[in-house]
Amino acid sequence: MAKSNDDLIKEINELKSEMKQMRELLNMLFTIVVEQEEDDGDDYGYPMLSQDSPRFNT
Repeated sequence: MAKSNDDLIKEINELKSEMKQMRELLNMLFTIVVEQEEDDGDDYGYPMLSQDSPRFNT
């Protein structure tokens, strides 16, 4: 079944919106990765100090 021009325009606009959302998500993920890499450089050779260790309530 052939789609009308109005249906095609609506679909294109929906796809543009989805692409914009995906681009924003990728930008956020990229920012998180870059910040994580910057934080990893602050370990000064003591990797155990940067890991979460279990704590007991006393």
